[in-house]
Amino acid sequence: MTAPTHKQLLILQRMEMSLVRAVLAKPSFLVAREYKQLRYLLSFARLHVFAPGGVDGSTRREDVELAQDLIAPLRERVLLELNKPLSHERDPERRLAGANAALRALHPSLVSARRQLLRRHEGSFNEAELDAEVGRKALVTIMGGGGGAGYVYIGAAARLRAEQTSSDYIVGASIGALIGAFLSRARQLDIEALMAWAKGLQTRHIFARPHIGATHTLPGLMRLHLGGMETAMRHPDGSPLRLKDLEIPYEAVIAGMRTSVYDHMPATMRELLTAQVRNKSLSRLVTERMLLIGTFFNPRVVKPIVLGRDPSTRGLRVIDAVGLSATIPAVLQYEPRRRDAISDAVLTRLREEHAVALFADGGVAANVPARIAWEGVHSGRIGTRNAFYLALDCFHPQFDPRHLWLWPVTQAIQLQLPSQRPYFDWLMRFEPTLSPLNLLPSASDFDKAFQWGWNQADVMMPFLLKALEPIEWVP
Repeated sequence: MTAPTHKQLLILQRMEMSLVRAVLAKPSFLVAREYKQLRYLLSFARLHVFAPGGVDGSTRREDVELAQDLIAPLRERVLLELNKPLSHERDPERRLAGANAALRALHPSLVSARRQLLRRHEGSFNEAELDAEVGRKALVTIMGGGGGAGYVYIGAAARLRAEQTSSDYIVGASIGALIGAFLSRARQLDIEALMAWAKGLQTRHIFARPHIGATHTLPGLMRLHLGGMETAMRHPDGSPLRLKDLEIPYEAVIAGMRTSVYDHMPATMRELLTAQVRNKSLSRLVTERMLLIGTFFNPRVVKPIVLGRDPSTRGLRVIDAVGLSATIPAVLQYEPRRRDAISDAVLTRLREEHAVALFADGGVAANVPARIAWEGVHSGRIGTRNAFYLALDCFHPQFDPRHLWLWPVTQAIQLQLPSQRPYFDWLMRFEPTLSPLNLLPSASDFDKAFQWGWNQADVMMPFLLKALEPIEWVP
């Protein structure tokens, strides 16, 4: 028998979260034993491969492919008998009643399949390791792009850490890649120190005049060099921090502009991208070019590239991964103050391998890269395949007059969201936010964004904590 299909895994994931929502709505309907048995059953049905270990700080070992002849029959029954109450029943009490009725018939088969699985794989993993894979969820945080609007993410991260919760895997695009990189440095990162550092930044620490000459990114009105971030992203001996050095597994999404498109781009479009108009204010130029970004939201034009997933890209400097992901086509180009030979070699190889001419903002390829994160988990990026997917979105249509001019861009971005929706368990759409163009906020604006992020994350906490609650085996 074969491993579960992509579709089956997603259905089982949604069924489990449906159960969590119903229990939060009607907390006394099921006894604790019944709830734990249902959660364990739904998670067990997804099993197909995992890296044992990771219990009490132990190192994970190589992936083990599990005997599907023992799991697949139970999976088929779970999908058949639990799908109706958990996927189609709106009323929480009827949802729980239907699930509990199905549990009585399914639990003996679960007990048998678990016992046989442990016997079959004796020597590959032990009971504690199996139960850890089934009963403990990793927190995967997906941080979307949106320029200065994304500073709310710092407040949301602080709210999670107030609950002694931190991400086990972070995937970011654009501003999400920048903030995600800082959060990935350490599980016990000092948020107050991060805020103090950010408030001390000045324009010269991040931006400069446009770079003239060979570069890996599309031209822009301004140069993003991230010099201030480079100082912070160093080891104590002064050597640069690279993706492989981050304590939390981290990936940055960038967009590669297809060579076939770039080479055949009309001359007028190239002139528009590279022109430095002198008779208009910078804010007006940025506004005009932001409205042209919709041109790039097309899979025929750009393709997503993930930095940090392939071990060959983990030698990139952190600032290079962030800078490439945070470029804005025709607005911001990334060119560091000092190039890094290792990063240059990786990027040159990627351009050839993916047949792309130049790199651009990861947000134009996948602004809330939930599918990329989900695929990362199921490819073995963090060992476990049991995860909760938290998606953060700061770049969506808002009725605030300060944001109305961006409606064409935000609407174009939102067209990506339906394809990402099946992959996340919770989407946090922040409102209010700072303006996307407020790329270097004042200290007071940082404080506002922090508080907005904290308050909006607070709404989600009961569901998140319930979903992440460890579930032990109950026979």
